[in-house]
Amino acid sequence: MVRFISWTVGVFLVLGSVLQAADTSPRPVLRPGSVLPPGYEELIKNLSLTGEAGFAAIDIETGQVLEQHNGNKGFVPASVTKAITALYALDTLGPDFRFETTLRANGTIQDGVLKGDLILVGGGDPHLDTDDLAYLATQLTENGITQITGKFLFDGTTLPTFNHIVAAQPVHVGYNPAISGLNLNFNRLYFEWKKQGANYAIMLDARGHHINPKSTRATLTIQDQQDQVFTYSRSGNQEEWRVLRGALGKEGGRWLPTRKPALYTAEVFRELARMKGIDLPAPVRARSPAAGRVIEVHHSDPLSFIVKSMLRFSTNLSAEVLGLMASGERGSLSASAAKMNTWAQTRLGLVNATLKDHSGLSDRTRISPVSFARAMARAEQEFPEFVPLLKPIKSRQFNGNLDKTGRAQIAAKTGTLNFVSALGGYQISEGRKIAFAIFVQDFGKRAKVDHAKNDRPRGASDWAKRARRLHHGLLYRWARME
Repeated sequence: MVRFISWTVGVFLVLGSVLQAADTSPRPVLRPGSVLPPGYEELIKNLSLTGEAGFAAIDIETGQVLEQHNGNKGFVPASVTKAITALYALDTLGPDFRFETTLRANGTIQDGVLKGDLILVGGGDPHLDTDDLAYLATQLTENGITQITGKFLFDGTTLPTFNHIVAAQPVHVGYNPAISGLNLNFNRLYFEWKKQGANYAIMLDARGHHINPKSTRATLTIQDQQDQVFTYSRSGNQEEWRVLRGALGKEGGRWLPTRKPALYTAEVFRELARMKGIDLPAPVRARSPAAGRVIEVHHSDPLSFIVKSMLRFSTNLSAEVLGLMASGERGSLSASAAKMNTWAQTRLGLVNATLKDHSGLSDRTRISPVSFARAMARAEQEFPEFVPLLKPIKSRQFNGNLDKTGRAQIAAKTGTLNFVSALGGYQISEGRKIAFAIFVQDFGKRAKVDHAKNDRPRGASDWAKRARRLHHGLLYRWARME
């Protein structure tokens, strides 16, 4: 058996070169007296899994379809879509690409006074956080600026602005963020509460690792009665949250989305500057692309790091930003996804696919299992930097227990929506490399959910566990096939 080095240093480095050839690493052979693990029909029956499933497993070396069911039918891939987005960004922008957030001055500096405008310019960075912004604020004093006579402008026009990815989602969920060219903390603010007597002490801030500036543009009130745990409204530039008292308990905290991310970022920068003794005027959106001399630039981590983080934590903002940057599309997320779809047809041979966004949050995206598996097989050959960025998945037996034999190594992307479960990527077992896709969905159950109000519908968690058991069962089976 081939032994693998650590995933973190590239166990999947170029799969074809890391693994020995088939004549020196024979296909797995079932032990005498053993039987092949259960097939699809038996697994479904044992799991009492409702809905429909489709899957495909392809031998990367030979191109042979080892096993498939509903292989050419379109399924909702959920966040497995991010695997396509990752490849699109790596190919179009390059693994070393970095986002830039720039602080500019339009005027002269005399005796600590900037006689002109200060401009915060976003470059689309999906990972920009409060500590990064605090560094830029520090550069004001480093450049001798203690006061400005002009305006404080912000520019988020590097990317188009969208209030959300999908409209029909609960208002409070952070996985459906707004998008702009100037993002902060994944476009979320932190709500913390602690009971004090009969009331609560509450705080809304732009929480960082080392500094927690208060939010000056969002408010939150506690309601004794309302239909939902959270409700949201806007009054001009002010965001107003209301939370149900009975849902709070003694103390806690959670992130809430902001729908005006560029303004939110500018407001936080203003507060950070104030904390350093510099009073800036209220931020104003720049009417045209920012000019002026550069005071400081914050560079993001390289794109390869952002992609790896996106694939591990399934961050929807990162996926949409990467897709929009790669496509250059400004009209809509679906138009941007259509450009990615065309790219995937050309570069990956992805057919039988209709992509509606870059993150997989839309349930209108469709990909067939065979097409996705073939696309992954091609990606393994043409994008050797991609596979090490995928998340390692622990191999399990068909009963859900960990497979301690160590026979299979899996690197894949998961995907989950209510009553949708998906997994796609790679498995290596004793010299055989396979690309696979497993999609499961129950549209009957999904149709009964009010997705705008309920992010945890009854039965969805149990259904998802059963679907994941099917994933593990099929992978366990494929690892033991001739």
